[in-house]
Amino acid sequence: MRNKPKLNQPINGIKTNMLWHRRLGLSTFVVLIFLAISGFALNHSPGLKLNQINLSTNWLLSWYGFEVPAAKGFEVRESWFYNDGNKRLLVDGNSIAPCTAPLSAVAQTANSVFALCADGLILLTADGEFVEQFRPIDGLPANTKTVATIANRVYLITDSATVEFNPESLALISVDIATLSETLVDSQLASAPLPKSLQKQLKEQASGPSISLETLILDLHSGRFFGQFGVLFIDLIGLLVCILSITGLMAWIKRR
Repeated sequence: MRNKPKLNQPINGIKTNMLWHRRLGLSTFVVLIFLAISGFALNHSPGLKLNQINLSTNWLLSWYGFEVPAAKGFEVRESWFYNDGNKRLLVDGNSIAPCTAPLSAVAQTANSVFALCADGLILLTADGEFVEQFRPIDGLPANTKTVATIANRVYLITDSATVEFNPESLALISVDIATLSETLVDSQLASAPLPKSLQKQLKEQASGPSISLETLILDLHSGRFFGQFGVLFIDLIGLLVCILSITGLMAWIKRR
């Protein structure tokens, strides 16, 4: 007596094949949709002007290895004095005078404020209005490191000497540093991070590092955004797509 063929074996094979086909399809669905959209965007990048859209959020720049230190300034009479990327001295966001970075020090007297930049000493009124700039060509000592005030007297400190500065006559007078060293150190204003509102405004005004949207999409599309792990993940997705195509073809052939 002949054994009857087991008809359920091909059916079970088709079911198993379709089960894995569905699983692979569901596991790669979201990634494939993203790859399709990002690929479309990259193909039409010139028309979409993706290379002209620059992103400069702190976390993104940090991810790409750019250092984004917090901008610092000096607080005087509840106003912030700081330097921007365009070689200007700013007071609470308002451009006041030319000032080549770095802004080394800010000091105040009863009627004036003094800001020491790389290219000179800026004299301002107590309200932060520009008066004059005292530069090396005008007699500013070479290698002036900082400016400090004691009892409404202004002192310029270099590596080798300390001189008293007369804002009205622009005269320089030698002083005995031994009697003033500790007092001058205590009177110097320390720089501090700017308030968040000024940080944001300065970031929008100043030119700094940025990442184009085209670069970001390209790195996400290829997996390079996440380093070697991301590249291997995209390779795995590509392998799963190949398997998905094979299982789909096998199911179609068996059903015929």
